[in-house]
Amino acid sequence: MQVDDVLHAVESKITDPAERTYFLVHESRYKTILEEIVALRQAQGQNAQKFRILDVGCYPYHLGAALEMMGAEVYGIASSHEPIKNKKIAILNIETDKFPYKDNFFDGVLCSEVIEHLPHSPVPALTEMYRVTKQGGHVLLTTPNITRSINQGKMLLGKSPIPPITPGENVYHRHNHEYTLGELKKLVSHAGWHVTRAIHFVSYTPFRKKNKSDHPMLKAAKHANYALMRAIPRLADTLLVIGTK
Repeated sequence: MQVDDVLHAVESKITDPAERTYFLVHESRYKTILEEIVALRQAQGQNAQKFRILDVGCYPYHLGAALEMMGAEVYGIASSHEPIKNKKIAILNIETDKFPYKDNFFDGVLCSEVIEHLPHSPVPALTEMYRVTKQGGHVLLTTPNITRSINQGKMLLGKSPIPPITPGENVYHRHNHEYTLGELKKLVSHAGWHVTRAIHFVSYTPFRKKNKSDHPMLKAAKHANYALMRAIPRLADTLLVIGTK
């Protein structure tokens, strides 16, 4: 199946309106990630069939479902505050817990929009990802770009680019640290991976499907910001790094 067809199939199975809204917001990111995984497999002369992958931070289960439709064998890790009931999904804290898998078990590991939520160091988790991946396998990470255009604008206005700390809030629900591309590469390398790809990309485009239309002025602003992010990649909203073991 083509990536667009897979994502359409995943969307068609979503019945909750709030979850569908989340899916539509993140669909462009999902597409980029799936296309990168397809490209990695093709470069190795393989396809998604018989590909065993670990999706770290797999809630909601959109990318995992898409990879399963593409023929991969998918395992996942979710957290106690965002649990998923599935026999192939472990519930644990990736900052403190050892992953319940043997060494060299996975062909690849996916960790998308997770490390920015960790209040401590992501290195232990990245090291565990390295341990459970086969030699020649890959880790693919995405996380928000702290130097994205919206953040630059906020700082020019004297505002913090990081969401405020709310008393009583679950610490894992907020972004505790966002990264530059250089920082993310260093983290991945520090955990033992050889960085083979590192890019800025646009996850949140003005062209994505929506449940309701934007006000014309907001729509124009989003298109202008999209053009800016495409013209100056370091201002794009998302980082992607691939490491090879």
